[in-house]
Parts: sequence; C-alpha cells; structure tokens
Amino acid sequence: MLIYNKVILLPNLEALNDLLNNNDNVSLYNCKCIYEDKIAIQHYVKKDINIIRIWKTKSLFDYWYNDFHHCNKNFIGSLDYTIYDTYIKIDHLYINDGEHKNLYSNILDEYQVEYLIKILINFVKTIAKKENKNKIILDVYRNLRLYHKYYYYEGFEITNRKCIDNPFWIETEINLSLL
Repeated sequence: MLIYNKVILLPNLEALNDLLNNNDNVSLYNCKCIYEDKIAIQHYVKKDINIIRIWKTKSLFDYWYNDFHHCNKNFIGSLDYTIYDTYIKIDHLYINDGEHKNLYSNILDEYQVEYLIKILINFVKTIAKKENKNKIILDVYRNLRLYHKYYYYEGFEITNRKCIDNPFWIETEINLSLL
C-alpha cells in the first residue's frame, strides 16, 4: 500500500480516488504551491485496525501546528476497518456532511459526501478482493436513514443480525462473491 504510515497531500477528491482505488503514483499529485487548497490523507494501523483520516488543508504546516486528528476543524472524513479471516468489517465510517456544524468548519456538500463515501467503500472493496475476502460488513443505525441515503447504492444489503456492541444498530453487508 502506497500510503501506510504517511501523510500525503493531494490537490482534490479525484486525486484521492485515483490514489486509493487505482493505485496511482503519489508523486503525480505533488501540489505545486506550498499554500493552496489540498486534501491530506493519513493511513496507519493500530491494534489490527486500519485507520484512515482525511482533512482539507491549506498547507503541510497545518499538520505540525494543529495536528490532524478526528477533532480538528479541518476534518472531513474517516474510515476504520478490520480484516478478519473471511470478511472485512468497517468499524467506523464518517463523512463531515454538516450534522456537527459546531465541530467542523470544512463541511462537504452533498455531491462531495456521496463521492467520498463511494471512494472509501470502493477502497475497502479493492482491499477485500486483494485479500480474498467474501464479505464487507458495515453497521448502520436501525432507522436506516444513512443506509437508504448512501450505503444501499453502494451494494450493501440489510441482514437480520444485530450489531454485537450496540442493540440499536444492525449489520449490512456486501457479498463480493456475487459481484
């Protein structure tokens, strides 16, 4: 993987898609200007959980002064996933779509939210295919608002299983062997 244990600056979401899903060379996306709009991505592993954090930023210096983390005002998305024997579990998927306006200043519009979700789910599908995993599992809240808004269109199907750690959430899955 090209991005493990690094912070990479990219010019836009299209470059992020190319990096994650097409394995494009990172050096192709070096931003020419030191201080311009960029997307920063960090991918690392902690206790067998793969963690991806994404921010909008003007400069790499934001990393040193503000520290990129989940509570940073520039935060736009995150994905945590775990690789098991026969499936991949998406433990956490969050996109800054404006629900928490008091926490974040870089709110994405509806098109950007849908595009970023598609990028991250396609990335997990790519990992699953490389690792020969049959399923991707994602927990959703039982009112299914986000499921019908985003995940249904990415191929997730509702199961009868409840989430292990929260009875108000249910499991959805994609069976990759049927695709």
